[in-house]
Amino acid sequence: MGEHIEHQGARQVRIARNGPGKQTAETIGRRLLAIIVYGKSCRIGAKLSLDELADSSEVGDWKMPDFRLACRYAASQGWLVVDEDSLTLTTAGLAAA
Repeated sequence: MGEHIEHQGARQVRIARNGPGKQTAETIGRRLLAIIVYGKSCRIGAKLSLDELADSSEVGDWKMPDFRLACRYAASQGWLVVDEDSLTLTTAGLAAA
């Protein structure tokens, strides 16, 4: 289901696609940023607790490794400041959303 096969003469070429279980750090980091900016209506300097994010249906069904990956990527880009139990939106984060 997560791949497409093209026939070219006698050989086949497989083109892999990122399925739901194989999202890149950038993709999932941008999803987290969109949830914070658009879903939670946060602005620069706004802090969200992890409990507030977990209550969100968009984040509540994520697996913990995906959530951690999203936080790490967003922090590495300067979009969010990640504390132990909260996330703070930065100017760069709002601009990237």
